[in-house]
Amino acid sequence: MAGNDTDSSLADTIALLWSDHSRPVGRSGRTINDFVSAATELVRAEGLEALSMRVIAARLGVRTMATYSFAPGKAALLALMVDRVYAGLYPDGAPPHGRNWRQGLSLVAEANHRLFLANAWLTAARPARSPMGPHEIEKNEVELAVLEGIGLTDFEMEQALAAVLNHAAHTAALRSGLLAEREKTGLGDPEWWREAMPQLERLVDPRRFPLTARVGQAATAARQGEFWGEKAFRFGLERLLDGIEALIAGR
Repeated sequence: MAGNDTDSSLADTIALLWSDHSRPVGRSGRTINDFVSAATELVRAEGLEALSMRVIAARLGVRTMATYSFAPGKAALLALMVDRVYAGLYPDGAPPHGRNWRQGLSLVAEANHRLFLANAWLTAARPARSPMGPHEIEKNEVELAVLEGIGLTDFEMEQALAAVLNHAAHTAALRSGLLAEREKTGLGDPEWWREAMPQLERLVDPRRFPLTARVGQAATAARQGEFWGEKAFRFGLERLLDGIEALIAGR
């Protein structure tokens, strides 16, 4: 709506996402590509909380106020960063589709899982309602193509892809959090269990919590004591694919 600052800001962000990022901005000769690369390198190294226009300006060798020529604020900058990180997600070409949709969707999940593991900042940086920059649109097009013509409605295609992507992102976020906790405490999973288990065995009565005791022990043994690793990602993914397959078969 005309005159609405929120709508204007969103429109400006979308226009910025789809603009030429290789063109020099201002007298520094720096480009939006340079700006986004510096910001992304910063958050990969120091986390999202370290992101500031002042620090990026120092990395680029420009005045702090000059950074606002590249993006009007942090929200627009994050939109640029999120969209850029999606670029080139499938360097080996589009995943399989048609009869091989299950393999294709597995590759989609794996690529996104790796992406979120490599960019732990991405979970917090993504807005709930994405402005959909060019790299995200391209990514979406490639991923939806995996599900095209396999017996799903357009709505089901969108929902199935969203479920797989959410699982990939969520399990990666859990794993990243676990890695950060390990680094902070200095305790690997075996060490954590050795410290926690005597207390749990003393306080948790298996007669009161029989299922927790039995299932927890079995699951911990199956995971070899590891929290939220590859097994958790794979198990959830396979069950999602089973559900999609059952939906198609039930037609």
